[in-house]
Amino acid sequence: MIQRSAMNLLNTCAVWFSLVSLVRSSSLVEPPKSAVVVAFENEYELSLLANTLSDNGISTILIISSSPSVILYDTLVNVEIIKLDFDDERSQTREARALNACEALLRNEIVGKKIEEFSPTHVISPALRHDACVLPWAKQFKLIPVVWTQGSEAETYTFYHSGIALPIFRGGFWSRLSHLLEIRSTRINFDNNYVTPALELVGKYLPDIINTLDNFYADVDLVFWGSDPILRSEISPLSQLLVEIGCHHCRGAHPVPADLQKELVEFRLGTIAVLLDEEYKNLIEEIARGLPQGRQGQAVAWKNKKMNYSSDQKPDNLFFHNEVIRQDVIGYPRTRVLLSHCEDTELLEAAFHGTPVICFPRNRDEIKNSQRALSLGFSLETNNDYTASNLLSLIKTIHETAGYRENARKISVAIRDRPNPAADRITYWLGYVARNKNDKKFLAANENRRITYRNIFNVDIWLTIGFIFGVISGAVLPSAYILAGRILAANEHFGGRGKPKRKYKT
Repeated sequence: MIQRSAMNLLNTCAVWFSLVSLVRSSSLVEPPKSAVVVAFENEYELSLLANTLSDNGISTILIISSSPSVILYDTLVNVEIIKLDFDDERSQTREARALNACEALLRNEIVGKKIEEFSPTHVISPALRHDACVLPWAKQFKLIPVVWTQGSEAETYTFYHSGIALPIFRGGFWSRLSHLLEIRSTRINFDNNYVTPALELVGKYLPDIINTLDNFYADVDLVFWGSDPILRSEISPLSQLLVEIGCHHCRGAHPVPADLQKELVEFRLGTIAVLLDEEYKNLIEEIARGLPQGRQGQAVAWKNKKMNYSSDQKPDNLFFHNEVIRQDVIGYPRTRVLLSHCEDTELLEAAFHGTPVICFPRNRDEIKNSQRALSLGFSLETNNDYTASNLLSLIKTIHETAGYRENARKISVAIRDRPNPAADRITYWLGYVARNKNDKKFLAANENRRITYRNIFNVDIWLTIGFIFGVISGAVLPSAYILAGRILAANEHFGGRGKPKRKYKT
């Protein structure tokens, strides 16, 4: 009897052991949900991503610079922040600052121990000025690398190295060739000024990790695209593992802080929301003074963390607030128009909340976003006239014309009406690559990275060479033939000795 019980117990243990082994080996088992986000640039956008991960039950660490100029999302929840000390002087080039950050990350043993204790599943970082350092560092801890990219320059660089998407050319042949030459120039610049020195630092601090310029993207399969087709659709994905997450942080507006609400509600014509830099201080003051005043007037609510203002210096209808959440002032029911630089995340938030916008672009991407907002019909062209009188006229036009708000509302409906939110896409694809990390062949991009860009570039270069050779041949060869004919005719006329031939009578 005792022997039979012992045998039953052994059989039960064997069955349980087999089940546990099967579950562990199954690709459908949900892996541990944890991630580390490395952000030495684009800190605000990546802090938004870290907060989204945390909101969806993914334990998250955010690694940033200790510089006081770093601005993060206002209400990070359950996100652990690690600050690295390194030389982050703004007088340096961005590549030099990135190399300083890389060295600080590689040599910091405290951070290394923290990562080992935390044991995250993924590491998420930008491609530009991060990849050559973070990807080998991730390999040291056996983390699954995920690349985040935003902005035309960063997207071009990421898609070239990862081979996960191709550009769509809208112009003619010469426009296409110019764009490809720009891509090549961008890639060579970053490879020479950041990638190569960063790989040398990796060789110094992580001698066991072998990485070269040709294979350091070999482990990257998942790419998060931080923009949205609403803003631009100039790429053609080659894999489902290019995931659009531009509006992952978009949500319904919460009530603004009580002290700000008490001030804004007094102005019956609504509120002008402002997200501009502090250098626009004088302009915003002029705009505030030019708006209708008193209870029948309009208020200006400026979200700015760096602005300090005493009450006797500002107009009565101008209100600064450091702690109000950006989306809450954009989506505030009484907001009539947004004054913004129109960077990707700001413009997406304005589109999500259906708020018309006036753009103050600072770079090429923001100029493109401004043009896109114009084409969608929820913005007005400034014509580079940033005077208070012109802006007041534009604000009045948008406020009094229902079409701008109606167009913004339609865009908001289009964004909210998508089948699955961006936050759900993030959690799904992070889980997918973790479950299938040993079977990457199913949805991964072409194993021979960069071959697609190289093929396009080589074809266009040879076409150009052939075109130029054809033009030269078509112009030079007939001319040479005509010239040779004339020389031969002249030679025959002079008898080959420089004197005309004598004609003898017979």
